[in-house]
Amino acid sequence: MSSPQLANTATPQPARPDSQYEYWRWRILFGTMIGYIFFYFVRKSITMAMPGLEEVGVTKTTLGLFLTIHGVLYGVSRFVNGIWSDRVNPRYFMSIGLFLAASTNVFCGVAPESIGATKLAWVIGTFWIINGWVQGMGFPPCAKSLTHWFAPREHGVKFATWNISHSLGAGLVFILNSFVVGFGWHYCFLVPAALSLSGAIFLFWALRDAPEKEGFEPVEQYYERTRGNTGLEPAPVVDAEPEKDAGCWANLCEHVFSNWAIWVLCWANFFVYVVRFSILDWAPTFLTQAKGVDLKAAGWTTASYEIFGAFGILLSGFMMDKLFRGRGAKTCFYYMLGCAGAAFLFWKFNSSNLVLNALLMSLIGFFIYGPQCLIGCVASTVATKKAAAASSGLTGLFGYLSTLVTGLGVGVLVDSATAPVKAERDKTVAAIVQVDVENEKLADIVKAAEGLYDAERRFQNAKPAKAEALKEKVGKARVALIDKMSAATGAQPSVDTVEEVKKKAGEKRADIAEAGWPRVFGMLVISSLIAAALFASILNLRSPELVKAEEEAKAAKA
Repeated sequence: MSSPQLANTATPQPARPDSQYEYWRWRILFGTMIGYIFFYFVRKSITMAMPGLEEVGVTKTTLGLFLTIHGVLYGVSRFVNGIWSDRVNPRYFMSIGLFLAASTNVFCGVAPESIGATKLAWVIGTFWIINGWVQGMGFPPCAKSLTHWFAPREHGVKFATWNISHSLGAGLVFILNSFVVGFGWHYCFLVPAALSLSGAIFLFWALRDAPEKEGFEPVEQYYERTRGNTGLEPAPVVDAEPEKDAGCWANLCEHVFSNWAIWVLCWANFFVYVVRFSILDWAPTFLTQAKGVDLKAAGWTTASYEIFGAFGILLSGFMMDKLFRGRGAKTCFYYMLGCAGAAFLFWKFNSSNLVLNALLMSLIGFFIYGPQCLIGCVASTVATKKAAAASSGLTGLFGYLSTLVTGLGVGVLVDSATAPVKAERDKTVAAIVQVDVENEKLADIVKAAEGLYDAERRFQNAKPAKAEALKEKVGKARVALIDKMSAATGAQPSVDTVEEVKKKAGEKRADIAEAGWPRVFGMLVISSLIAAALFASILNLRSPELVKAEEEAKAAKA
C-alpha cells in the first residue's frame, strides 16, 4: 500500500466530471455527422448536374471518366489521409478539408458554357479531380474521433448512428438539387458549396482531439466504470502527451497490412461500392432514360434510396452489437443477400411506374447501406485505435477503386451497347426527313423528336391534375420539332412526317435504353452476391479488444 505522503507528492491532472464527458461524446458524434453531411453536399452535387452537362455536349464516357478519376483519387486520399489523420487533430483536419471541397464546387459552378463542351469538360474535370483528393480529408478524422470517444462495445450502434450522415447528406443534396436544377446545372454546384462553407466554420467550433487531451480518462475505462458496473474509479490523466507506440509503419504492418481479415473487408467493400455508386452516380440518368421518369422525380426517387438507407444503417448497428455480439461481418452477409434480391427485382421489372421504381431503389438502399456502414466500423475496431483511421482508409480505397467500374466502366458499357442502335435510329430518321446522316442538324431533330415522344407518353399516363401542364409541354415540344425539321430541310414538314419522325425516334429511344442499362442492373446482382460470399468467409470476426475484455471477465468470474 502506498503512503499518503507519496500519493500527495504526485500532481496528476484530475479527470473531468462524467457529465462533461458525456456532453463531449455526443457533441463529437453529432458534430462529425453534420460535418460529413456537408462533405456529401459538395461530393454528390455533380450527379444532378450530369443530365444538364449532357445537354451542352458532354458525353457519358467523359462524365464517367470524371467519376472514375475522382473516385480513385478519393480512395487513395482516404488511405493517405487516414495515416496522417491518426496523428493530427480532427478539428483542423476536417474543417480545412470541407473548406477546400466547397471551393472546388464554386469553380465548377462558375465555369461558363460559352467556352464549348470540350473546354467546359476540362475545366469541371480538373476541379472535380481536386475535389476527389480533398474529399479524402472527411472520413478519416471521423473514424479516429469515433474510436477514441466511444468504446468497442458500442461501436456498432455509434458507427451506425454516425453513418446516417451518408444517407442524409446524399439524400438532402438530391432533394436540394431537385429544386435547384430548374435554374440550371451551375446552381447544383454553387448552392451546396455555399452551405458547406458555413459547415466548415461549424466543424472548427464543434470538434476536439482525443479524450485524454481534453482532460478525460480513456474511453474504455469510462465505459466500464459507468456502464460495465465494474466499480472502477476514474483514472487521472497524467499528461496530454499521445500514447507511445511502435511507430507509424510498425503499427500499419502489425494491425493493417498483415491482417488477412482487413484484406477480405477491402475486397468486400469494392463490390459493395459497385452497387452503391452505380445507383448513386447514375440513378437520375438511368431513371430518365431507361425507366421514363421525369428528372425532378428522379431526384426524389434517388433521395428515397438514401433515406431508406438510413433505416438500414440503424438496424445494422443494432444487429452487430446486440444480436450478433460484435460480429459485423455476419450482419453484412445477410444484408448483401437481401440487396441481391432487391437488385434482381429492379433488373427484371421493366416498368416506368414511379412508385414501383422508388420502392425497389429504397430496398436496395436499405440493404446496401448497412454493409457500407459496418465495413469501416469492423476494420477500425479490428485494427484497434492505433491504426483505426488507416484501416478504414484502406477499405475506403478499395471502395472507391470501384469507380473504375461504376464511373468510366458504366459510361463505356452503356455507350458501346447503344451505339449500333443509335446509328440505326439516325439512318431511319435521316431517310424520313431526307437529311444526311452526318448532318449536325440531324442530331437536333432526333433530340427534339425524342422530347416530343416522351412528353406525349407522360401526358397519356398523367393524372387529371397534371394533364393541363403536361399538355402545354407537349405543344412546346411539337413546335420545337417542327422548327428543327424546317431548319434542316428548308420546308415546312407535314403532320404525317412529324408524327413518323416522332414515332421512329421515340421507339428507338426505348430500344437504346434496353440495350444498355439492363446490363448495369445485372452487374448489381452479381456484385451483391460476390460481396456476400466474402463476408461469409469472416462471419465470426470480432474486435480483439472486445474478445480480450470478455475473456478477462470470464476469468474474473472463474
